Amino acid sequence: MMPLRERAARVGVTLRERAARVGVTRGKQATLVEALATTYGVGVVALFVSGRIDVLQAGILLGGPVVLALALLRPEWTILVMVALPSSVTSPIPTRVLIVFMATALFGFVLQGSLQLSSVTGIYPLVGIIALAFAMKATVSPDATAAADEILKSIIYFTLFMLVAFNAMAAGRIRIDSFVNALLLGIAVSAVLQPFLAASTSFESINSSPFRGKFAYLAAMGFGVAYVRFSLNRSEGRRPSRLDAFLALALLCLTFIGFSRAAWIATLWTFALVSRWTRRKTFWLVASLSLVIVFTVPIVAERIVPASGADVGTEATLDQVTSGRWELWADLWDRGVEALPMGQGWGYMWSLTANDIFGFETFVTGGNFFIYPHNDFLYLFVELGVVGFGLLFLFWLGLLKKVRRLTRSPREPIRYRVMVLVPVLIVMLMVQMFDNSFAIAFVADKFFAAAGLVFGLHYSTRESALPRMARPALRSKGRNYQLHDSM
Repeated sequence: MMPLRERAARVGVTLRERAARVGVTRGKQATLVEALATTYGVGVVALFVSGRIDVLQAGILLGGPVVLALALLRPEWTILVMVALPSSVTSPIPTRVLIVFMATALFGFVLQGSLQLSSVTGIYPLVGIIALAFAMKATVSPDATAAADEILKSIIYFTLFMLVAFNAMAAGRIRIDSFVNALLLGIAVSAVLQPFLAASTSFESINSSPFRGKFAYLAAMGFGVAYVRFSLNRSEGRRPSRLDAFLALALLCLTFIGFSRAAWIATLWTFALVSRWTRRKTFWLVASLSLVIVFTVPIVAERIVPASGADVGTEATLDQVTSGRWELWADLWDRGVEALPMGQGWGYMWSLTANDIFGFETFVTGGNFFIYPHNDFLYLFVELGVVGFGLLFLFWLGLLKKVRRLTRSPREPIRYRVMVLVPVLIVMLMVQMFDNSFAIAFVADKFFAAAGLVFGLHYSTRESALPRMARPALRSKGRNYQLHDSM
């Protein structure tokens, strides 16, 4: 019989030989992959140098395979990457490319066996809006059709992004703090780049600040999450981050000079909620200071009430205070009412001209002649009728109900995780009420990612609270319920 020591030596030799063979095989595969990657990169560079593709196409061809591989292997990282990238990088990317990235990330969850598509994801109202848009297209000009198709692709992308965020949260593969860090990183980099990318970069007066306009929404969003996280950590006895304090102060200043009344309202709302959550009187101090600024700084007062000294009860003054929105909303409301209950059809909004509503031709918004509704609820009411309006209302109702339940949770970590996301939701609600969120992708994608995290957090929290005896009964109904106690 062979001695035990000799048998052990032979086993060791056999294992080393197999490991060597595997190493050689992997070495050959790695060399082949490196050769293919190098050839592919050289080919893309050659196409760019020859002028057959532009910088954006070259960037997509070079970075696309990496992002697709990342989406398959670690789909939750797709959320962090998209949120952390500055808006100047993500905005030029075609929407159809973003849809492919999100679809690939969802397929990654399929490979991991953890994809959820049930009503708990919160996407059903959005899916209903998409289905109605496909089924109820209006007969309009080619330009209006192209604009409507672009908005529809954006809604599809936002829906997929939200679904990816939900599944990442429900599977316990992403942390809320990681999302917040990525969000603040993206907003901070965007703030640094904004003076070089804005159309107006003059600092001769505060009124010509490059941070004025849509960027104010990002600034208010970043201020909110940084301020909430700083305040909650301090109120719970945890050590607050100095970086959060610095970002909150800097982004608050950028929000102020952004001269967006919607962003200002969202900021005051954030102060009010934090004062309630922490039982501090910060909101009243900020509100008093805001009143002092309004009455002492002429440019701020003019921004809030353009017709100072006029009768604020007249319709003309109301139209001035709302920057022309009141007249626009009144006209769109009449157009929606006359097409009840199903609306004018998808794309009708983009067929309207300034002369149709305002009575003059030279009205330009955002570099084109389209008339933006400046209210997403009214926009869907005009195009898709009561059903479209109702679907968006149901989406917000479901989201706010989840937020309300989570903020009342007896577990402090769960309350913290949802409270730090609330400012993102507040800013988006203001944008949907006073602007065009579906056309502002660099703001909307962050909101829909946060909404997916809220629905995912509610789902995982509910699953962790279910009695152990009830789980087999739920599985017997064919639902893919999973237990995740740690978020």
